[in-house]
Amino acid sequence: MLNKQLISSIIIIPTIILLSLLGNWQVNRLEYKNKLQRQIDIYFSLPPILNQDFNGGVDLNEYRKISLVGKFIKKANFHLVNQVYKGEVGINIISVFKPHKINKYILVNRGWFPNSKKHMEYSKHPFHNDIIQNITIDGIIRAIKQKNFLVPDNEPDKNLWFHIDPLKMSKEINLLVNQKYYIKINDKPKLLGQTSNFTRNKVHYKHHLFFSITWYSLSFILLLMYIHNLWRKKRHDK
Repeated sequence: MLNKQLISSIIIIPTIILLSLLGNWQVNRLEYKNKLQRQIDIYFSLPPILNQDFNGGVDLNEYRKISLVGKFIKKANFHLVNQVYKGEVGINIISVFKPHKINKYILVNRGWFPNSKKHMEYSKHPFHNDIIQNITIDGIIRAIKQKNFLVPDNEPDKNLWFHIDPLKMSKEINLLVNQKYYIKINDKPKLLGQTSNFTRNKVHYKHHLFFSITWYSLSFILLLMYIHNLWRKKRHDK
């Protein structure tokens, strides 16, 4: 029969190791997000990409500011569904934008709308007036992510898109859009005193610090309890 001390060691020691590994993982995530935030700040400090830069083949880096003059392609709007904002489910409108005098197209995320008011708000939104030929959009370049295996397949025939698929979207409108990036525009009105219409992306990383401290603390407390029990047992055996 295994004695109690051996059983407790078999359970406690791996638990201490696991808690320490969880703490290390949170620290790594914290370092990664700190590095990402620094990269975002660097790109945000650069001047925005303009029409001539976009046409000239300048590198499109994620989180870089972009300001284009052009027009939205009529009836080329995709509904990105199951988007939650402040606890309410809605859709993001993904449209196709053509910069002025440039034969290139790029997807634009024009904002979130609640399901209950989708059609009413969509028709009233000022950015959704596709009659305007030379409209200016200000936004941030975002990379198009690969589909997660947990995400459902898109249903183009119903205009239900669970993830951005530039290739299939291109086929739906018979226009080739940028396959790597899209633009996330600021659909919120300017605040009092705000001089720029660009919104800086902020990476949430403080919770990683909290969880790393939590995992390390639990590991340390469990280790102290284990050492204390060993010490008590040795004293008792004497």
